[in-house]
This record gives sequence, C-alpha cells and structure tokens, in this order.
Amino acid sequence: MIVDPDEADAGTWSAILRAHRTQEFSDHVFVVEGDGPEIDALRALPGVRIPAQLDPVAAARLSAIEKLMIHAWSEREKASRTVRPGHGLNWGHKGFQNP
Repeated sequence: MIVDPDEADAGTWSAILRAHRTQEFSDHVFVVEGDGPEIDALRALPGVRIPAQLDPVAAARLSAIEKLMIHAWSEREKASRTVRPGHGLNWGHKGFQNP
C-alpha cells in the first residue's frame, strides 16, 4: 500500500496504523496482510493506492528506495507463484534435479 500524504485524512492514517503491516519501506509505503474485505476496505480509503494504481506523477514522487522496494516485492510475489521442478524437496532427495 502506498499512502499519499496529500490525499490521506486522519481516518486513513488511523486505519493504516491499526493494519497488520508486515513490511515498512518508508513512512508511507507498506506491505499489509489481511483478509479480502479488510484489504479492500483499506484500498478504498482516501489517499491509498497499490503499485498498479500509481500514475506517472505519483510514481515520480516516490524515492528511489521506495521504487526499488516496490519492484523487488512485486518480483518476489511473481516468483512465489512460479512452479519449479523439485519445489519443496531438498537437494539430497532421490530423483531431485538441481536448477
């Protein structure tokens, strides 16, 4: 979640502070975990966006570190859905083919 300080109100900040944040990349860029309705409610708050919703102007206001962390997190999420041969097996398992 990316919170735009110019658009967020006190209710937005209060909800974000109560949310289960698993990663904090800066004072306004976080990874938040929760069930579907909880995440949907946060996304509907004033000033809250997800990376896919960033327009070029909003993206330009992010720091280089924030952009890097958002990119790295999205790549991590894509990689976790990739099925790899032998996924979950240790390298010593019979029949395992190392990458």
